[in-house]
Amino acid sequence: MRNVVKADLHLHTVYSDGANRPEEYVKEALRRGFNIISITDHDTFKGSLQAIKFVKESKIDNIIIVPGAEVRTNIGDILVYCIDVQEDDFPRDVDELADWASDRNCILVPAHPLDIFRHGIGLSNLLRYSWKIVEVYNGGILLPLLNEITYAIARRLSLSCIGNSDAHHISSMGSCYTLIKIDEPNVESVIQSMILGLTEPRAEGYGRRVSKKLKSVFIRRILRTSL
Repeated sequence: MRNVVKADLHLHTVYSDGANRPEEYVKEALRRGFNIISITDHDTFKGSLQAIKFVKESKIDNIIIVPGAEVRTNIGDILVYCIDVQEDDFPRDVDELADWASDRNCILVPAHPLDIFRHGIGLSNLLRYSWKIVEVYNGGILLPLLNEITYAIARRLSLSCIGNSDAHHISSMGSCYTLIKIDEPNVESVIQSMILGLTEPRAEGYGRRVSKKLKSVFIRRILRTSL
């Protein structure tokens, strides 16, 4: 029987442009009922490495740290999730990054893809490449309605959907998150469940409520003209 676990897989720390240390995110995650997190600092696994080290040294056994990074590619920002921490030798070309990830048992997930003001890959690249998973809800999105449009497009394309806070401070953690059904409490099971689509993205707050009211007609028009 699969367990449903709460996850936030897009967090930034002092190892890139965040305000808090990885250890603080681990403690905050446990306090707020998150048993899966990923530190996804820009272009580095250093934050993930520190979080994993802290969990091991503190003998914490009720949280899973998914090694991650947010890589700035030639088409936009891509979240990279791996079973093990990797060297920071990412190719910046998205096709080369896909090969790099395949060789290392990693997966690629477009971050806030429609938010082109924050280096999202854009609609054309969302449709062009063979993504398996998409970040549909992002807590740092400039226009919350874009979350709903991304979600509708991803569902239309039968892609696995995740939601993340994109927090740069622990106070923002969990503004968007994902419920993941996992078989075993380990990174391999988390990544496999993401690939299989055993995920339910969630978003909180005013922006989510407004977006739900506005989305129907607007999204239908987008889908008719783009897909």
